[in-house]
Amino acid sequence: MKYLFFVLPIITLLSCTDLNKGKQISAIDGMNRTIDSIQTVLLENQIDTIPALQVATNTVELRIKNYYYADTIDMALGRKMDAYKVMRRSLGPLGRSFITIKNGVTAEHTALENLKKDIENGDGDRQKYDEYVEFEKDKVDQLRKLLTEYIKEKDKTMKSFNDLHQELYDFSMEWYHKNKDRKIPGK
Repeated sequence: MKYLFFVLPIITLLSCTDLNKGKQISAIDGMNRTIDSIQTVLLENQIDTIPALQVATNTVELRIKNYYYADTIDMALGRKMDAYKVMRRSLGPLGRSFITIKNGVTAEHTALENLKKDIENGDGDRQKYDEYVEFEKDKVDQLRKLLTEYIKEKDKTMKSFNDLHQELYDFSMEWYHKNKDRKIPGK
């Protein structure tokens, strides 16, 4: 009878853990679906030509810098050049953000699968499973926020590129042809 008082709480505790097991597995499956969605949206918003865009924008800026000669600069042109420079500088961070999110998705898939296996097999500290699930949920939420910021910045950058590039390219070529035979100062 004495043993019953010691064994009964242990059996109750283990059965409660097994009741949570279904909720924990379900939460992990939901997070896996969210991660799959994040990956899909990320790939749909990939800028696969970032190096080419960087080269094109650098070339336009250098051509204007080397061949445009004026005592004063038109305010509208100055604003466009400034916006163009801001856009060009954001291309590198966009590429790095994409890679960070992509790597985060891969790592999170692995972490979720490992946690799911641990819960299914009863490995590790069973009392901390809920804590581990919450931790992974926070990481999935962080990836979702990073993706939202990436898409917002990508859309802004590409809109700026599409609005300005052709006009500034044409402007740079016009000044290049006017001054290509002229010696570039400092060279």
